Amino acid sequence: MITTADTQTTEMSTVDALWVLIKSQSKRVRQALIKRLMEEQEKTAAQQQMVEESLTRAFDELHAGKAHHNARNLFK
Repeated sequence: MITTADTQTTEMSTVDALWVLIKSQSKRVRQALIKRLMEEQEKTAAQQQMVEESLTRAFDELHAGKAHHNARNLFK
């Protein structure tokens, strides 16, 4: 009699797989990765701040009745 065992397929999320890969790297590589991630986060935060300031200024001008009809002149 031949019996077969059910094979279990364990699915791993992409984040979990990436985490395992990162953990297996040397400390120097992990530190370099952290540095890059922090730099990207700082860039993103600076861009978000610039957009927020631009939109705030645009809405202030709109409410003050100083709206520009040509949007390309709005940020000059």
